[in-house]
Amino acid sequence: MSMYGYLLRRLLGTIPVLLVVAVFIFLMLRLTPSDPAAIIAGDNANAEQVAQIRSQLGLDKPMMQQFFIWSGRVLTGDLGESFFFKKTVAALIGERIEPTLSLAFFTMLIAVCLAVPLGVMAAHWHGSWLDRLVMGFSVLGFSVPVFVFGYLLIYVF
Repeated sequence: MSMYGYLLRRLLGTIPVLLVVAVFIFLMLRLTPSDPAAIIAGDNANAEQVAQIRSQLGLDKPMMQQFFIWSGRVLTGDLGESFFFKKTVAALIGERIEPTLSLAFFTMLIAVCLAVPLGVMAAHWHGSWLDRLVMGFSVLGFSVPVFVFGYLLIYVF
């Protein structure tokens, strides 16, 4: 089998996974015990105002129709509007993407600048205490959850 056939098969294999994830996310959003329209309307809203918001959001339609509307919007990049910030979700993501990417880039840069020299030293002095120290450090780095390491760094710095 060629490499392209393998990649095509793997790519096509992700479609059912994406569909299951989409259904799961949709159901998590729709089957929560609270009513989004009532939350948006506020505590002082009457039933008519809540019904109007439910109609605007399409929550009065059948569940399958809601799913197809939701998935169609997600596939076209329409992620909706934040009710708290009164901006589109895409705009909110756009505001936060640059710091996120720069943080990811510099994290990778630091990791590579540390890992390559340590790996070379560990390979050069194979079996020594330095090799065991580097191996223990790397196993610890992979074993500790990221959020625990994050709290530790916050505490230290």
